[in-house]
Formats: sequence, structure tokens, C-alpha cells
Amino acid sequence: MKIYVAASFEKKKEVLEIYQRLKQLGHKISGDWTAHKFIRPYKENQELAKQYSIEDINGIKNCDIFILIPDEISSRGKYIEFGAAVLSNIKSSKPIIYVVGKFNSDSIFYFHPQVKRVDSIDEVLKEIDKI
Repeated sequence: MKIYVAASFEKKKEVLEIYQRLKQLGHKISGDWTAHKFIRPYKENQELAKQYSIEDINGIKNCDIFILIPDEISSRGKYIEFGAAVLSNIKSSKPIIYVVGKFNSDSIFYFHPQVKRVDSIDEVLKEIDKI
């Protein structure tokens, strides 16, 4: 399966560890934002911001599974990615959407019927292993 993992840029190390586990299980990463350079402020890096935004939305558009790792860090990007995944699921029944971790009830949108809230990445891996 093709999987997209959304999280704060500060969670890059954690996401890379998740990627490794997913790849070991035979899954592919549909969009790897961890390879992006830090480009804030975006106004000073407009071309890269444009390129990265296109790559990330395409990664979401082409994934079978979308995983959001919310946290206490305010990061707008991961929530836009989450919104794109929810809309994509409503329109085409894909991707399957997971919100993972202790912050999985911090938004009204995490309770949308198309979203599965779980406590750990292990729960996601067990579920997608059955698909």
C-alpha cells in the first residue's frame, strides 16, 4: 500500500522511524516531506514552497492510507494535508484516514465518520495488515 504520514516538521525523526517500519512491511511512501529542506519563512522561498506543496498534495492524492500524527505543536501544514485527505476520502473512498496518538481527540474533525482515531502506530500497522 501507498502511505502518507503527516506530522509537524519537528517530528521528522519520528516519521522517519515510521517510514522504516512501513517499508519493512512492504509498504511504499507516497510522498516524503521529510526530504524537504526547512524553508521558513515561505515568502523568502516561494519556489520551493510551491514545489513542496504540489508534491505533498500529490502524495495525499495518490495514497491508500493517510496517517496524521497530531501534537501540541502548532503546525498548519499537517492540518491542510488532513483536510485534503478527508475530502479525497469523501469523494473517492480513499485514503483510509488514521489520527494517531494522545492528541487524537483535540479537533472536532478527528470525529468525522471517515476518520479512525487510534492510540498508537502499532494499531494502524495491525489494521492495515488485514487489508
